Amino acid sequence: MKAGSALLAPLLLASTHAAAQAASEPIGNGVVAPAPALARPAGKRCVVELFARRAFQGDTPLPIAYRPPADCPGTWSKVVLEADFDVTTGTQFDRTADLTLGGTTLFVGTTMEPDATYAPHWHVERDLTDYAALLHQPADGAATLVNYVDTEHDAQAFWGARLVFYAGDAPDPSRILVPVTAGFARLDPQQRMVARTLTLPRNLTRVAIDLFAIGQEREEFWYDCAPGNLALRNVFGPPPCAAPFRDVEVLIDGQLAGVRSVQPAIFTGGINPALWRRAPALDALNLPSARVDLTPFAGLLNDGKPHVVALAMPMAGSFFRVSATLIGEVDPDRAVVPGALIANTLAPAKAPTRQVRPPRAPGAIGTIETVATRAAFAEGYVETSRGRVTTRVAYALDQRLITTRDTGKSSKRYDAHQSITVTTHGGEPTRRRIDEHDTLVIDIGVKPPLYGVKNGTRITQSSERTVTGAGDRDTHTLQTITSFAPSFSLFIDAKPTPNRVTVTSLVEDANGRRQVEAVVADDQVTRSERDLGATPSARVLAKP
Repeated sequence: MKAGSALLAPLLLASTHAAAQAASEPIGNGVVAPAPALARPAGKRCVVELFARRAFQGDTPLPIAYRPPADCPGTWSKVVLEADFDVTTGTQFDRTADLTLGGTTLFVGTTMEPDATYAPHWHVERDLTDYAALLHQPADGAATLVNYVDTEHDAQAFWGARLVFYAGDAPDPSRILVPVTAGFARLDPQQRMVARTLTLPRNLTRVAIDLFAIGQEREEFWYDCAPGNLALRNVFGPPPCAAPFRDVEVLIDGQLAGVRSVQPAIFTGGINPALWRRAPALDALNLPSARVDLTPFAGLLNDGKPHVVALAMPMAGSFFRVSATLIGEVDPDRAVVPGALIANTLAPAKAPTRQVRPPRAPGAIGTIETVATRAAFAEGYVETSRGRVTTRVAYALDQRLITTRDTGKSSKRYDAHQSITVTTHGGEPTRRRIDEHDTLVIDIGVKPPLYGVKNGTRITQSSERTVTGAGDRDTHTLQTITSFAPSFSLFIDAKPTPNRVTVTSLVEDANGRRQVEAVVADDQVTRSERDLGATPSARVLAKP
């Protein structure tokens, strides 16, 4: 193992030990991130190497020729993608890496930025069990990590990846996978929609779509824009936009069928790179996909006709990269499953912005607030071999962003609640709900001084996710990070490491409740783990 490799594993371990406190230790080249470890089943495992560790330079994708594991034929109880990255010492921007097979995006993440003495290396994992239908057949794919090396940006990026298969019975019904985009597609003001015409099996009983949406150029900081009548084009003003709100719309034959609000993602070069030298912002190294349930439209898709499935971002600025895969479950005993859409109240979101306080100095915006809300649903049914099943998918959104920008000071308060509740009647009635609560607090020009620094940047980010109605797979996770670093200016030298970072992760599931915390001060880290006992019931986990 390399120096500091103990920190490469996910910070949260699936541990049931009592509380333990570790002494402060050097970070070395490790990375501190609050990523929960994936649970692994017991039994036989098989590994398929997608590609060995290699340097990525330039923009040419690495071809992948995938073959299913000969030693683990049949079904799998779990499939995990594992990837290891490292960047040499030197200077380099944060870069984006993605991996596709058969046109389906399996992974996307960004890289750490190195420095003259820091060569970061880290490990990521992704549960691909739902993509088993793709992995039973040989498939061609590509790994892309665009990394330009020159005399100024001289650090090399390395990456290797493999799939780990666990032999056993498949946990869910048979699935089909159909990419809606071939890898990533571009959405911008000139092209606000991408679409694909699909003819699907006629016996779908459930259907969903997995989405990735990554802001690029100015859209990396979409939450820092303001409506044109409030944005001033100077050093103190944000870039103009329709509103600091982004969502992905899923359309079927031009009809709005599902929605997903985009949350802020901060890469390791974002806002102030000194914030992220040892601990990246949440999910920066392994960007999560979002699943949108489209089952109310299964009856429509089962008519045997071609249908246009599209992704749109009405408020996208410079450009977003988006990717989507349609995932369907089929009836094992019926070749044709008729059905119909009963109701659909989905409509494009509105995100009004108002000025709460006028500016106190020329070239500023004062305080502005943007509020985006949604309460809508879609409902439909299918006539399965087990009878009629009616599915209602309800969406709720309450997203607020307050921005203050005056001379020498900038702050943001972002708070977003969104939920998807899927209720079925007929067959075995169910009600599954996913609640997500994301917050982001940014203070630039922190006063009073912190940690002996007169002028600094402080960021606090949290991501909370609660799943109820999934039986023994009910979970509650909460990840937070608070980071502080000196602000860049003509009068303050940037330091190579943050003054202080605190990352925590709490997981509640069938295995109990565990919490891990790591405090980073310059090149030292102090970690603690606590076993919090049994998990509360689903009733306690559920949001009101």
